[in-house]
Amino acid sequence: MPLKKLVLKPGVNRENTRYTNEGGWYDCDKVRFRYGTPEKIGGWARVSVNTFLGICRSLWPWATFSGATYLGTGTNLKYYIMFGGAYYDITPLRTTTTLGTNPFTGNGTTTVTVSAPAHGCTSNDFVTFSGVTGTYAALLNGEFQLTYIDANSYTITTSSAIPAGATGGTTVSAAYQIGIGGEIESPTSGWGSGTWGSGTWGSGSVGAQPLRIWNHQNFGQNLIYGPKGGPLYYWDATVANPLTTRGVALSGISGATDVPSSVNLFMVSDVSRIVMAFGCPDYGSTTLDPMLIRWTDQESAINWSPSITTQAGSIRLSHGSAIQAALQVRQEILVWTDTSLYSMQYLTGEPWWQAQLLSDNVSILSDRACAVAAGVTYWMGNEKFYLYDGRVQALPCDVREYVFRDFNYSQKELIFASTVDQFNEIWWFYCSADSTVVNKYVVYNYAERVWYYGTLTRSAWVDAG
Repeated sequence: MPLKKLVLKPGVNRENTRYTNEGGWYDCDKVRFRYGTPEKIGGWARVSVNTFLGICRSLWPWATFSGATYLGTGTNLKYYIMFGGAYYDITPLRTTTTLGTNPFTGNGTTTVTVSAPAHGCTSNDFVTFSGVTGTYAALLNGEFQLTYIDANSYTITTSSAIPAGATGGTTVSAAYQIGIGGEIESPTSGWGSGTWGSGTWGSGSVGAQPLRIWNHQNFGQNLIYGPKGGPLYYWDATVANPLTTRGVALSGISGATDVPSSVNLFMVSDVSRIVMAFGCPDYGSTTLDPMLIRWTDQESAINWSPSITTQAGSIRLSHGSAIQAALQVRQEILVWTDTSLYSMQYLTGEPWWQAQLLSDNVSILSDRACAVAAGVTYWMGNEKFYLYDGRVQALPCDVREYVFRDFNYSQKELIFASTVDQFNEIWWFYCSADSTVVNKYVVYNYAERVWYYGTLTRSAWVDAG
């Protein structure tokens, strides 16, 4: 009997059973399909021997006019810029205060109590002391991660024990960094958040710090960044020794007007370098409106005041209850709410930007669950995948049941998408049903129109090049 070549269909199909998927692949891990055949996904090399604090959730690469290449790195604890393999802490400061006379109290161990009335910190925030004098100045001048005790004091841990009765001087300065964020999405607790009837009626709440996701984009060669739901900050790459300086509040820059006090999402438009905020307070308010979009004057990061001489303005979307994601694509900005998809386009006159409803009954699971490849936008929604190439379509998926039946919806904010342009792929990383950390991925190869998946622990991603 002559030998017959066995040719299997590319991609993985889990919509049928193992036996009905005749002539195809049913399972895989760390395998991609290229030119119709499977091959091993390559490994990874460590980018630097240096480390940072916290879990990285956001990465943003850019280059300056002088050719310096930076990588913005946002973790749940801090914000860094990586340059030359080293991580430089540019986490903004919340406030700087002068403590009272002899604020430190030692007890013969490495635990030191600090008297700091109305410090406003929570557990594990960071503080930097300066101006400490006396025998133990070398141990106390520097940065510490504190442990919260009460509204007027906290403890720090020093590298060596400090005896009782140690003093610190009368001009000790405490520089507090902005508060830290959570490592995972905090589920609500109370009635309706768990099994039927659990908890007390009306007591649903978030019991821990919200998940810390940083938004960041370069404005020219400088950087605008900030935590989701917090203020915007500005880091100037043009000053002397920029990597030794921290970002400053955008609202505190000379000439700044009507800067939103909090922003859920933002981007820098390719059109005239207009900064756009998605989900922010209205003018003169500090209450965040999750459906409001505001933007600056052209070529400005600080002028948010509408007038006849500026292009600054605002618009409020009507379909949905909150803006979930925004992505800049060719000639338009796509904006997802919890129920709809809009297209925003730049006009040559007032109101400067218009929003057009593209589709209702469309979902997206996180603000990072979308990516663009070959002029097409792909995203992960509730129980399905979508694409937009001029019209919104459900993306056929051969592994849809497999992915969404083993899926932790309480950690959907951890989902992120990225491209692997070299292999024509869109990757989505997500948490399986029994995990609170990202441990699985699903891939769509848009050139060959096939799907595959596997296990991989990642918390952020940026494409090569």
